[in-house]
Amino acid sequence: MSKIQNHEFKNKEIRKDFEILNEKLENKIISDKEHTNEIAKLIKKDIKLARPQGAFFPLVIRYFKKEAFLATIIIVLSIISVLCSIAIPLLVRQMTTDIMMKYNPQFVVDDFWGLHWQTTLAIALAIVAGSALISYGSQYFSVLMGKKIEIDLRNLSLESLVRQDISYYSDKKIGEIITKVISDTQIVGDQAVQVPVTLINAFLTMIGASIMMFIFEATMAASVLGMFFLILLAMAVSFAFTKRRYTKVREVVTDINGDVTDRIGAIRLIKASGTENYETNRFYDLHKKYYKESVKMGKVQALMITILFSGISFIQFISIGVAMLKYGNAGTEGATFFAVTFASFTMAQGIMTGPLFQVVMASVGIAQASVASTRVDSTIKANSIMDPHYQDGIVIDSLKGDIVFKGVSFAYPEKPTKTILPKFDFTFKKGRSYAFVGETGSGKSTISRLLLRYYDPTEGKILVNEKIDLKDVNLSSYLFNIGYVEQDPQIIYGNVYDNVSYGRFDASKEEVIEACKKAELHELIMTWPDGYDTILGERGFMLSGGQKQRMIIARMFLKDPQILILDEATSALDNIVEKEIQEKLELLMVGRTTVSIAHRLSTIKNADEIIVLGADGAGIVQTGTFETLKKQPGHFKKLYEAGLMD
Repeated sequence: MSKIQNHEFKNKEIRKDFEILNEKLENKIISDKEHTNEIAKLIKKDIKLARPQGAFFPLVIRYFKKEAFLATIIIVLSIISVLCSIAIPLLVRQMTTDIMMKYNPQFVVDDFWGLHWQTTLAIALAIVAGSALISYGSQYFSVLMGKKIEIDLRNLSLESLVRQDISYYSDKKIGEIITKVISDTQIVGDQAVQVPVTLINAFLTMIGASIMMFIFEATMAASVLGMFFLILLAMAVSFAFTKRRYTKVREVVTDINGDVTDRIGAIRLIKASGTENYETNRFYDLHKKYYKESVKMGKVQALMITILFSGISFIQFISIGVAMLKYGNAGTEGATFFAVTFASFTMAQGIMTGPLFQVVMASVGIAQASVASTRVDSTIKANSIMDPHYQDGIVIDSLKGDIVFKGVSFAYPEKPTKTILPKFDFTFKKGRSYAFVGETGSGKSTISRLLLRYYDPTEGKILVNEKIDLKDVNLSSYLFNIGYVEQDPQIIYGNVYDNVSYGRFDASKEEVIEACKKAELHELIMTWPDGYDTILGERGFMLSGGQKQRMIIARMFLKDPQILILDEATSALDNIVEKEIQEKLELLMVGRTTVSIAHRLSTIKNADEIIVLGADGAGIVQTGTFETLKKQPGHFKKLYEAGLMD
């Protein structure tokens, strides 16, 4: 039991499940024993997910198979590059042999090729030049493949994100998502090619250089290889610590990115509150943890670099020491060795120590990519709680009939034990207008979210055209017929054309202009220096609340939807602007099925039917026209007389 009480959940999704279980226990939906058993399962799952998933190398294999042609070119060029590198010590030995034989006719070497040193030097120069070209080709094709992987992963991540149900975003910061989509995919794309190519080069170079050293001098080669493997072992141990520390640093950076994005998004609040100094100091405090984790990572990185450079020094010392002990007092044989072979051996040894640097580069890349690939993989494989049937499902060309709520009840997935709408039936008749009213939290906006299929009902069905379950519908085709105007207008970064034509991408500029005229926005737009090409800024930064709403109304005029949903569309506007906007909305409502979520009298009094929702999940408590309800004892009359409908 103490293990359960003391466990701190790392995975956010599991932490959410843990909170839900606690709510169920508090509401006596489950027993203590059931609660304990379920928590134990969550802990087991959380511990499993907390372990590195090793998604990076399977990902590399998958993309090397997918891009087999590019992968083959890269690997072949890498092999040729390594062969060129290890050929140089052999050519150096041939040159020194030729020079020795030229000045000492008695000097004989069995494996001499008979080439003049000038010829051998020319061959070596050609190989070096060719190696440079091969290296360029290898790097170029590596970049191409890396970008293909990066772009593919980013597209898959974005596709997964836009297809997620709305509840997925309830506990996530935009900055965290941006880090995964942009930074992590770039890291994986870069390292998915660099790491395997670097490791292949390192392995082949080590093999080739080792063979050369054994050809030149077996005893020295064995001594050098022994030290080489000891260094690799020490670096492997230090790498395990480096990877762990890098994971912590990336987690902190992700949190910081999320926080910074959140604060920049609230820049108006900061400016209006005069809290620039507070935010500046808070950012400093926020980075203290980042600095602390970076210092820890710096220690293990420093250890790895120390092992690397100290190891190279030891390798050099061992080769020189063994050479001196074996050939220092060997007379003519020793002199011949130092004159002909030692330089070539030293060069081959130098080539073999190169893989140590490559291994360090690869290990850092693996540490980065392992963390990043796991995060990207979790984004791509995140399951939506609903199927929008984008690739299949029943296509809705037109909303010809009524929309029926049949036995519908609803509780948000984030809080499944709190019922927002108890079981009810309701029919939205085609061409009629409806208004939902009630206190905050009564479930008014939930109705619009169910109509937009942000969520599916917890129980019951929503039937489109009176008989088709909304869960079976191709969601895009259905939403093509729906218009949505909410309290916080959604303006994308772009110009007027981009914003008004969003969702009707085939609209002409003339149609956009006509829609803006209907929304009485045209004259304002024409006062801007760039007119309809004016960039509106992120979230319509340069527009007032009323101007944003007019932009959305213009979008609706262009879209010409069959059903119009108005979710507190004028609640954030002052009375004068609200009246102007309401006039345009009423013009837009003509001939359409309209669902208004509102509390202002002006937005509901002309509705064909008003639906009153009670507080604390009471659901529908009254229905009727405005004139009927304001005279009838009940919840609506209380709201009206209390001034909550003004």
